[in-house]
Amino acid sequence: MDKIFSQEPVKEKTYKFKKHVTARRIIYLILFLLWINLIYLDIIIFQGGDVKTIEKIIQAPLAQQISKNDEAFCSKACITKINAVATTKSITQPLVTPVPTKAPAVSQTSLSTKEYYVPFGSGSGNSSDWQDVSGLQAYADSASYPSIKSVTFEVSLHIPNGNETASVRLYNATDGHPVWNSELAFNGNTQSVLLSSKPISLDLGNKLYKVQMQTQLQYPAVLDQSRIHITTY
Repeated sequence: MDKIFSQEPVKEKTYKFKKHVTARRIIYLILFLLWINLIYLDIIIFQGGDVKTIEKIIQAPLAQQISKNDEAFCSKACITKINAVATTKSITQPLVTPVPTKAPAVSQTSLSTKEYYVPFGSGSGNSSDWQDVSGLQAYADSASYPSIKSVTFEVSLHIPNGNETASVRLYNATDGHPVWNSELAFNGNTQSVLLSSKPISLDLGNKLYKVQMQTQLQYPAVLDQSRIHITTY
């Protein structure tokens, strides 16, 4: 009888020890499963997994991830509690506020610049005084060229013997005066040379313009071409 009574405390201690070991195993199993989940989530994130995939993994019942063999270590009630904790966790995708992009600046440089020419033609002269070059005349109306940027008088001429100086200018025959700054001086050259005047101004309205020439020694000077060059904005 003494032996029988003496064995009961041993059995009680053994039961308590087993219960304590089982509780510790359950805690270790829970920690191990959480650790496995964290590692798995890290792998998905580093491999480019999106937030929706991670949410599905976290919110999936953990009972499906535990094999039947694990029930010996964790009861169904334990697994239910683990699932309840796991389903309360969620990963919220951060809101990305789009940054407005600034439109590139548009250049204000005008691409509508145009050039016009009022041609007079070619001719020759040998007068020692200013004289109209026969046939070299044309009408030009300043109103036909809005937003004028610049106007110049251009001529190409040569002197066959190359032994004198010749001058050419534009003359407003309607108002009876030379066009200011249109005069061009040419030193003798047997090759045709293009000359351009300083900026000139067209008188308001439709005017008749003529080309005039004078020579130093009254030798012939030849105008190969003559024209008014108009540039608008």
